[in-house]
Amino acid sequence: MSSGNNETAPLYCGSGMDNFHTSYKNMHGYVSLVVCILGTIANTLNIIVLTRKEMRSPTNAILTGLAVADLAVMLEYIPYTIHDYILTDSLPREQKLSYGWACFINFHSIFAQVLHTISIWLTVTLAVWRYIAVGYPQKNRVWCGMRTTIITIFTAYVVCVLVVSPSLYLITAITEWMDQLDAMGKVINSIPLTQYVIDYRNEMLSVKVAALNATPQSLNLNETLWFNATGTATTSTPPPAPPLAPPAPLVVRNVTVYRLYHSDLALHNASLQNATFLIYSVVIKLIPCIALTILSVRLILALLEAKQRRKKLTSKPPTPAVAAASNGNGSGKPLVNGKPAERPRKNSKLLEKEKQTDRTTRMLLAVLLLFLITEFPQGIMGLMNALLGDAFFLQCYLRLSDLMDILALINSSINFILYCSMSKQFRTTFTLLFRPKFLDNWLPVAQDEVAATRAERSAVAPALQQRQIVTAGATTTTSTTQVTNL
Repeated sequence: MSSGNNETAPLYCGSGMDNFHTSYKNMHGYVSLVVCILGTIANTLNIIVLTRKEMRSPTNAILTGLAVADLAVMLEYIPYTIHDYILTDSLPREQKLSYGWACFINFHSIFAQVLHTISIWLTVTLAVWRYIAVGYPQKNRVWCGMRTTIITIFTAYVVCVLVVSPSLYLITAITEWMDQLDAMGKVINSIPLTQYVIDYRNEMLSVKVAALNATPQSLNLNETLWFNATGTATTSTPPPAPPLAPPAPLVVRNVTVYRLYHSDLALHNASLQNATFLIYSVVIKLIPCIALTILSVRLILALLEAKQRRKKLTSKPPTPAVAAASNGNGSGKPLVNGKPAERPRKNSKLLEKEKQTDRTTRMLLAVLLLFLITEFPQGIMGLMNALLGDAFFLQCYLRLSDLMDILALINSSINFILYCSMSKQFRTTFTLLFRPKFLDNWLPVAQDEVAATRAERSAVAPALQQRQIVTAGATTTTSTTQVTNL
């Protein structure tokens, strides 16, 4: 990806981007630490609630897998932001860039990306599952059963590790450097000590020297003014000498540090770096975002179609005799005993089920929308990085990396708020698990919600399984109700 020439790099992002990066970097450490702590608590609560017996369903299993990946991202990001942002000015340079920390950065770059990729594809799976549930309810139990869901979640974890890890591992390596510091502790020069980095720099220097030697050097116009056309000296004075350069700062001490750098394979294969950025931007970001956009639109359309279908099924058209009897009554309603009759209303349980389905779909659409808001810009930035090269990477991508990190962290933390605000079952289960008993005297919970949830918790048989109970010589058959999604 590096061009290796001496041409002026194009300007993609101006000084305004640099000022924004400098001002936000000072607060990024504290903001991300607060978000990670809250996100750790929120995702832990998500896992506890979603794994309860009454909450078990394919959709909730996917949400649990999503919460596990987000929780791991939060826990791993906490030491990173403390070391690199909050404590960066108080640590000595040899401790700030120690070999152990370089190993952690190498682990961080792979681990965070793998888990973030898992979250993205689990979100795509969630959209597919919900679309099938709304658009093809008769196939939902066959295509999206619990066993199929568990296998899909496990496959997402394994495949993301196998696809993302090798590409990131091949392009990075830990390298040793010697930083020369002045009396104020500022870096004057950084000299590589790892042999393949030294060899690569020598190769680049040889290429530049060869390019300069191959270019014909024209005489400087100022030098020609020293002589006239006949070769005699002119009376003009020679050009003034260039100003003296300021004295070089004094090197006080040398410090050995370790950095994560391009690997030897990546330095000599620009196509490998480009392929890695394309995998990151297209496979990990853009394709899932495009799929989520299409699925979100199809999900909304399927939801509207399902509502129309339920409306037609529950409203029975009048028979021809009834329609004839209703003519002339002025109300358009069928006549019963000479009086206009009311249309049959839906069962209250059916209405409640429809409302719960709508709430679940709206909640999942909110989850998908949040992913699109945070992931689409990252995918576009990664694609531009692969197309425009190092200049865009240094001027724009690196300066916006902190902002993209905090958006991804917020997205991984906010799901708990969505579940509580949009899922009645999640809210009731959470209340029963964590609500203190003494609050019941002042803030009573709706008894219908408590009774329904406790009835589900006390059920012994799994959903949709029938059992027979024989008591006092009489046999009664009962069926447990299907445990609905969130």
